[in-house]
This record gives sequence, C-alpha cells and structure tokens, in this order.
Amino acid sequence: MNSSNHMLRAMVRLVAITMLMLLAGCNTSAPAETMSSSADSSSTPSSALPQTPSETPTPTQNGETKTFNYGGLQLEVTNVHEVRTESMNDDGGNPWEYSVFICYPGAQVTVLTADMSDPSLTEDGKPHASWGALLASGERKEIVDDMNSFEVTPDILGIYSLESSMYVLKLEMYSND
Repeated sequence: MNSSNHMLRAMVRLVAITMLMLLAGCNTSAPAETMSSSADSSSTPSSALPQTPSETPTPTQNGETKTFNYGGLQLEVTNVHEVRTESMNDDGGNPWEYSVFICYPGAQVTVLTADMSDPSLTEDGKPHASWGALLASGERKEIVDDMNSFEVTPDILGIYSLESSMYVLKLEMYSND
C-alpha cells in the first residue's frame, strides 16, 4: 500500500510538472514588454514591471514619457495619456497581446534601440529593419538605428513586426469626446 502511494505521488508530480512546462511553453507568443514612466526624456527601464506614473507632468509635455521594450526593440514615447492592453488571435488562432499608447497631440517616438537583423545572417552582410511603423495609407516606415524621432499622428497606426505583421505597440491619439 505504501509503495503504491509513493508511485501515485510520483505520477501526480510528473503530470503537474509536465502541465506546467506545457503552459509555460504556450505563452511564448505574447510580447515580453516592459514599460517605465518618467517626467523627463532620460528615463531608462529599471524593472520588468510598470512603474507608477509621475503625478505632475513637466511644462513641456501633456502626459507621461513611457519606455516600451519588446525583445531588442526599445522606444521612448512622450505625451502618453493612457496605456492599455489589447488582444487578438494570430493567423494560427493563438492569442496575441500588445500595448496601446493613447497619446496627446505633439507626442514623439524616439528609437533607443532598433533591434535590426544580424548582418552576419543576411545575404548582403548589412543589418535590416525588423520593425516598422504602419501608416493608415498601408505604407510603412522602417525602424532603423540612428533614425530621427517622429511625431505620433493619426496617420501612424502602430509599431509592428515586419516578419509577422503583428502589432507590438498600437498608437492612438487622445480625444476629449
């Protein structure tokens, strides 16, 4: 009897560990992102959890400055009013979550790290953009190293993967309506 209890416990542990590993593996499609808030443009992320926004914005901005991280992509967005998360299903039916930054007019996106492709893996030996800003016209603006900041306008829908065409950050304009 004692031997069968030990065997049963071992099997339950094995099943539990297997299920945990499977569940952890299922979460690989969701964006791993961090955001931090700051009232100045010199913010850097200090943890993987969102930080409490500053209570009073500086006179030169209407909202918060948020740093968005996804993999090696790091962006700083100014004049952010609110952040929320949306989800959708990818082409394979898997759930996909991404952040939505609602921005006041005059918001700027600064590329801190573009996460370009490894030049040793490309045919021409040059790095290529992995991310882009999707425009309402259907065109895209590739996100590359050393690019100038750009303004968030109603024409810019969000930042997405050029490979999978999935949003990682959607940008919306704030409206008092």
